[in-house]
Amino acid sequence: MAGIKILLVEDDWIIAKEISLSLNDLGFEVQGVFDSGEDLLKKLPELTPDIILLDIGLSGELSGIDTARQIKQQSKTPFIFLTALADASTIDKAKLTEPYAYLVKPVKPETLYSTIEITLHNAAQRKDPTPPLKEGLTIEDSIFVKTRNRLEKMLLKDILWVEASDIYALVCTAAGKYLLNTSLKAVEEKFPASCFIRVHRSYIVNLHKIDAIEEDDLIIAGHRIPVGKTYKEKLMGKLSFL
Repeated sequence: MAGIKILLVEDDWIIAKEISLSLNDLGFEVQGVFDSGEDLLKKLPELTPDIILLDIGLSGELSGIDTARQIKQQSKTPFIFLTALADASTIDKAKLTEPYAYLVKPVKPETLYSTIEITLHNAAQRKDPTPPLKEGLTIEDSIFVKTRNRLEKMLLKDILWVEASDIYALVCTAAGKYLLNTSLKAVEEKFPASCFIRVHRSYIVNLHKIDAIEEDDLIIAGHRIPVGKTYKEKLMGKLSFL
């Protein structure tokens, strides 16, 4: 993702090169590559990384676990352990430093991407938790949605639809999609039923934003939203026809 800065600490230069290329291909910015914990810790105060990828088995005086302990003393930057050693003893020692995740080498690009994205989200949640949805929302109310580094206020009437994203919900507007730290079921229960209706197990739509209906799809702002069979009758009962 553009703008996300990553530091890599890996003493095997071939693996370091492969991971760096994968990070660049995925759109991340590699802010620095270090082959020892000592070098990282010297430079860390001058840098502003979003994530540190840290090899557990560093060959310098400081192991990856030792380095992680000192990172926590200097910075709140989340770190992910890289390891070729996934044995229970190593993991037991590593988990005491409270890493956000572990990646077992060799690392697949898709695993690297998803782990970084989940880490960014979880780190943001710890730092600045999203206010919970309140009861009795009306269409004129607003909610707070999470962008990369902050919470932004959004009016309910500006929402096009809400879609499920694992255990969370994505709020979709004309400007883009924003993560809401709650489930789609909670959205269905707390958003005003006069304006928002579930049309599929993965979608809730703003009735006022529906532009057209084509067989089993709704058209909203040029996007097709599927309508599930079990939701269709209730949807049709909410709409007016000539």
